[in-house]
Amino acid sequence: MNKVKANKTKIKTNKSKLYGLESLVMWNKAEAYRERAMIEENRAQILKNYAAAFMGNRQLANQNTDDIYRNRYAILQNLSVADQVQENFRDAMLNKSKLDFLEHRSALNAKVIAVSEKMSAINTMLIEVNSMIMDGNAGIVEFNAKSIEVNDQLLSGGATLKDCTPDKNAKLIASNSDRLAKLSAKATANKKKIASLISKVEANGAKTLKNAEQISQRRKDILARHKKIASNQTKVAKIIKG
Repeated sequence: MNKVKANKTKIKTNKSKLYGLESLVMWNKAEAYRERAMIEENRAQILKNYAAAFMGNRQLANQNTDDIYRNRYAILQNLSVADQVQENFRDAMLNKSKLDFLEHRSALNAKVIAVSEKMSAINTMLIEVNSMIMDGNAGIVEFNAKSIEVNDQLLSGGATLKDCTPDKNAKLIASNSDRLAKLSAKATANKKKIASLISKVEANGAKTLKNAEQISQRRKDILARHKKIASNQTKVAKIIKG
């Protein structure tokens, strides 16, 4: 009888601890999904910044470059030369301008390649992330299948109350206590990891917003420079007209 009472006391203790552990585990779940949502929001902002910087600002800036070179070529081509020396100077300057443009383009090509290499590496990591998610899903399906089997066994009388004894109960209670302690440690560790990662996610969020502001300001600068280029184009057109 003493063992029965002792088992009852231990069961109540475990039940109390389980209540607190359940709160921690389920809050970790909520925080983990909040964290994932923040990461997804950051990624969406990063992709928006990418589109604004590469498809927007990059193309506008490149067009400015083309227009500047076009003006330069027209200006040099329409210089009036008095002799062979001046003609050689003009032609050499045309070659220099072409070299300036090609050097610039070659340097940009190298950066495009470097960015593509990083993007390819990112894609590889995303594939790995998808594999991890798929493994997690498989774990859920497997857990559910085993849980269904347990329910089926219980419904078919696989666990009968007449077979239980104080000693068997004590072993089950001890096993529960041991698992509870290990799970509590894991849940506490998960809580710390979540807090640390959320801090990093928030920092990344601040960086992406700052980048968005810089991209917006750079676009304004690019458009302002285009006005100067357009003004030069008008002057060049007059030179060509003669």
